Amino acid sequence: MNHLGITLEQARALDALERTGTFQAAAAALRRGHTSVLYLIRTLEDALGFAVLDRSGYRTALSARGRRVLEGCRELLAAESSLQATVAALRAGWEPTVTVVSDGIVPIDPLLHAVRALVAEQVPTRIDVRTEFLAGVEAEFERTSADVMIAVVPSRTPGLSTVELPPFRATLVARADHPLATGRHTARDLARHLLLTVRGSDPRLELSTATLESRSTVHLNDFAAKRAAILAGIGFGWLPDALIATELARGQLRPIRWSRASTHVFHPRLHHRGHLGPAARRLVSSLAEEREPDAPQPRTRTRARATAQSRRRRA
Repeated sequence: MNHLGITLEQARALDALERTGTFQAAAAALRRGHTSVLYLIRTLEDALGFAVLDRSGYRTALSARGRRVLEGCRELLAAESSLQATVAALRAGWEPTVTVVSDGIVPIDPLLHAVRALVAEQVPTRIDVRTEFLAGVEAEFERTSADVMIAVVPSRTPGLSTVELPPFRATLVARADHPLATGRHTARDLARHLLLTVRGSDPRLELSTATLESRSTVHLNDFAAKRAAILAGIGFGWLPDALIATELARGQLRPIRWSRASTHVFHPRLHHRGHLGPAARRLVSSLAEEREPDAPQPRTRTRARATAQSRRRRA
């Protein structure tokens, strides 16, 4: 294999020559001697095996081959500049990578918003977001020594710092033409149909369907597959409201009315090991400050309505 051995100095010389138009101007731009730039271009041509300059005219100009080589030289110089910036950032304490393991049932938008803010800031740290479910979140957090974990079941890892995240609701639903979609049902009625779950369940969730999960269940890989299966009429199950808002509004899915609760409020928590770098701190801070725009405070609103009604009655 032929090794070109093009140096950064040669790449800079060719770039400066094309930008300035003359050897003398290129030498001034590079703060080198005129003969030094001549030497760099000549040794570059020797390494390539062909001329990069068209010497047939009066003015210095790149040949067609030279222009193609210049493109590669500028990519090389850009890579050097990028590497210099990365090294400077690492020396300043920025992490090479921040790994986040999140439960797939937790709404992803707040996390994406936090990542987008880091990208906009041109943070040099790579963000690795992984999705697991229930106990698998903590297992992956430990296996990969991840920096941050977002879970809906209590952590069993000692010594972690914890941040409460905004709660979200899930609803027990079935397709509109499913036998459970209309009327009111008992636990025995539900047990006659397939309960769909994502990779099983966890008793720490305290779902109202916990006693049914050991009987007639189908385990799916993620909530997109679970939603598709429920929409296909295969069975019923819990889905986050944010994931099925359109289907509920259109009547494609309906909440199941039965003798126990048909909604469940999840309280996700962010856990980390305490000693975070600047990128992870920004990420955690952004998630801690995140508030769902469509999450009103019903008690406050109810009190306001009651107060208004009381005032009307007194009037």
